[in-house]
Amino acid sequence: MAICLKYSSTLDFLMSELRGTTLKVYLYLIKSGKNKIGVRELMRELGMKSPSHAYYHLDKLVSMGLLEKKYGDYYLVKNVKIDYLKDFIFIGKGLVPKFLFYTVFFLIIFIYGIMYPRIFELYYYITIISSAMGVIISLYETISAYKKLKI
Repeated sequence: MAICLKYSSTLDFLMSELRGTTLKVYLYLIKSGKNKIGVRELMRELGMKSPSHAYYHLDKLVSMGLLEKKYGDYYLVKNVKIDYLKDFIFIGKGLVPKFLFYTVFFLIIFIYGIMYPRIFELYYYITIISSAMGVIISLYETISAYKKLKI
């Protein structure tokens, strides 16, 4: 694999090249749990219009060293920790932002505070304000993580 001099490491190279449909193909292979896939199978699964489109992206992953081609099938070689995937957790076949858990946590506290008000106690106002701020900030981070994914 030839790495251009403008990249300081292999990970920088992978992060710059692994985006769009190529990232979608790579994530599909990781999330599906399949160690091997064929061109036509990938084309059907991701709704691509032609086998050559699927072949291009699989071949690109081979040139990056993430897949290996044997007897017409492509095998997942390694699972690389990509920088913009550090904010996500794989649950089943889904990709869930870590901040979504914080959003749910703060939202539950906020709803509980609204449902059982204690307007004459100071901690009530502190709880409502801090949980509302927690919901807003963690929701912002969740949306930002999805936008960073670029697929």
